[in-house]
Amino acid sequence: MIEVEVRGRVKNFEETLEKFRKDKEVRFVEEKDRFTMLFLRKGALPHVDKEHVKNELVDLRIRITNKKPEIVLKYGHLKGCEGRKEILIPIKSEDFSKAVELLKLLEWSKGVTIATKSYIFMHKDIEFALVRTTGLNYFEAEKVVHEKEDADQVINEIKEVCKEFDLNPIGEDEFFVLLEELDKKQIQRDFNLSEQSFDEIKEHFKEYF
Repeated sequence: MIEVEVRGRVKNFEETLEKFRKDKEVRFVEEKDRFTMLFLRKGALPHVDKEHVKNELVDLRIRITNKKPEIVLKYGHLKGCEGRKEILIPIKSEDFSKAVELLKLLEWSKGVTIATKSYIFMHKDIEFALVRTTGLNYFEAEKVVHEKEDADQVINEIKEVCKEFDLNPIGEDEFFVLLEELDKKQIQRDFNLSEQSFDEIKEHFKEYF
């Protein structure tokens, strides 16, 4: 399966959230409190080696959403609007630290942490997530399709639906500008398991566990 995603900024979060809530054709799904450890191969960090991140195909994460953890692999180029393969592997809560240790021993030791609060809606078979994180509000609109489907066509279809809520998808260049802003505003965003323990990281985000 391919996860097709479109992203962009949300300028007025409360106004946009209210618009989704009031639309009778939109179905509210849930709120998500999520902590993610995004592992970067070869230790690349977005603000250090942006070109490496642009060319990287493997997006490997361990995350916990509403107390439910999983390992996530997304495969494909990250562009802001893209279609990538996605594999989700649920794990037990007590195995989160084991999964982190596994990647560390495989020399996936560096990356970034991401803590978010999301409001999830469904509209026209598209999942919309309105996301709050430190210093930035954004949206993700996604649809899961079969590999043989045209991802670019689906992206254009999603973009058309975004117009109903005055949401403006971003291109690749603006997406990396957004990542740079996020790097500057997030506190304790980078991690290096060669220099710190997972327990130290977890302590800063213990409300998610």
